[in-house]
Amino acid sequence: MKKRSFLPFCIGLMNITYVVAQNPADYASSITLQELKEHLYVYASDEFAGRETGTEGEQKAIHFLKDYYQSIGVQGGNNNKTYFQNMVLSTRRGKTLNGTNVLAYIPGSDKKDEVLVITSHLDHIGVEPDGQINNGADDDGSGTVAMMEIAEAFQEAVANGDGPRRSILFLHVSGEEKGLLGSKYYTDHPVYPLKNTVTNLNIDMIGRVDSLHLDQPDYLYLIGSDILSDDLHEVSEAANQAYVQLNLDYRYNDPTTLVWERGRYRENNYYYRSDHYHFIKNNIPAIFYFNGTHADYHAPTDTVEKIDYHLLERRTKLIFHTAWAIANREDRIRLDKKNNVIK
Repeated sequence: MKKRSFLPFCIGLMNITYVVAQNPADYASSITLQELKEHLYVYASDEFAGRETGTEGEQKAIHFLKDYYQSIGVQGGNNNKTYFQNMVLSTRRGKTLNGTNVLAYIPGSDKKDEVLVITSHLDHIGVEPDGQINNGADDDGSGTVAMMEIAEAFQEAVANGDGPRRSILFLHVSGEEKGLLGSKYYTDHPVYPLKNTVTNLNIDMIGRVDSLHLDQPDYLYLIGSDILSDDLHEVSEAANQAYVQLNLDYRYNDPTTLVWERGRYRENNYYYRSDHYHFIKNNIPAIFYFNGTHADYHAPTDTVEKIDYHLLERRTKLIFHTAWAIANREDRIRLDKKNNVIK
């Protein structure tokens, strides 16, 4: 990583000076389509054999992620600075699996005890009976490589003395495809107290365009941003307006909105279908970033060459800027609505 020169401004608090970059776009520029593509062509390759939980392919995935964080100087997220949260998981069908969450951590400065958690799921659905590999380039290779690039941007800020005020946990969860098992395990066994977890930003499929946006692909679905916290929604909107200007689509905030999946219309229920669910259950405000499903959803045809890397870069930068605002603002995100999740 190259250091850049910035004109900083200082925030005085309790007789200590904290330096925050004047323009986070300078760090966001380290998020590039070339690096996203480079990472994804490895992560969603046949070598990882579809990354099914409990398989050798998933083991390759977790070691790939650990090696990456070590290479950019981001420490492990466990209390002893290791990267793996090993788990014994039980599926809905009563099967027992070994899974591993990968945790990487950037400590904050004056608000270190408050933690922003960014999640994506590292697993996918493995190999078909006929031997075809489900590489999961969009699901959720796209979210995984986005997190990697976001972490690199924040670590570059740390190297320049502009590290975040709040701590950031980069949590790659296992077992999502088996029933959100890794995120449930983490919230049942949190490394950092849930009462100090200010927000969850969950990234699950952000590399493609769905059938509703073929003529206007410059979009992203945001689910849940204002369900528990108007404050979070306003921060998210402001980050988008200031830096990225994507068309933010909120239609799936209503879980009863119908979608066409697997040959029929059904209620989407997306608010309950990805790893943010176990955070919102614990009254932690969350945003689920999502591009919608497509014909290659959960199919061997979800491959790297179908990703829109220009769009993936812009969407990743939106999440980075939102994370930057949450991590550096004076007040933590306010919870102003109690959760009534019943799923």
